[in-house]
Amino acid sequence: MDTNNYKPIINLTIVLLLFYCSSLFALIPIYLFNIDIKTCSDTTYNLIRITPTITQAIFLIIFYRKTLKKDFKNFKKKFGDYSDIAIKYWILGFIAMVISNYLIITFSPVKIASNEQGVREIINTIPYFAFFSICIFAPVAEELIFRKAFRDCINNKVLFILTSGIVFGTLHVIGSFNSLFDFLYIIPYSSLGIAFAYIYYKTNNIFSSIFVHCLHNTLLVLLLIFL
Repeated sequence: MDTNNYKPIINLTIVLLLFYCSSLFALIPIYLFNIDIKTCSDTTYNLIRITPTITQAIFLIIFYRKTLKKDFKNFKKKFGDYSDIAIKYWILGFIAMVISNYLIITFSPVKIASNEQGVREIINTIPYFAFFSICIFAPVAEELIFRKAFRDCINNKVLFILTSGIVFGTLHVIGSFNSLFDFLYIIPYSSLGIAFAYIYYKTNNIFSSIFVHCLHNTLLVLLLIFL
């Protein structure tokens, strides 16, 4: 039995478990600094909330360091071509996201996704730390999990793109939903995830989707900060 055939599946299992259980990393500063979560300040509380994202990203960067090193060299050489593809399909995904968000807001009682509400709270409390967490660490971690790990396991183009996008959208909602209507937000999140997956498939370079994911998050954070 060739264990190399199972390596992509094992890797996918590891990174999905890391994503799903990443909230446990928040316990690190709590126990390290003996923090009482019930009485701590909003700043301390939100710093604890971003600990999982940063820790997760660091682990994944180490885990996929060879791929990152190889793809980064290639991305620098073909930045013009890759960024053009990335921005083009991100715009399509963003349009689908905006339209589906508008329909959900118009026809359902839930006016904002629970995940987005949490993001806004973090930005309002710790904007500078939030910027690095949301605009750099989160895109790196999510692209390595939902694009790289899934692509290694799924060769079929359509199956990879749909699976990667829908799982991405679902896990952004399922961890923070407050009502069944929150599940409608799987659609806009998945629209963006599908766009990122197509970009990665088209360029075969993880930095293409990381680049545009960072761009997307940065623009949204800046809008929330300054508007």
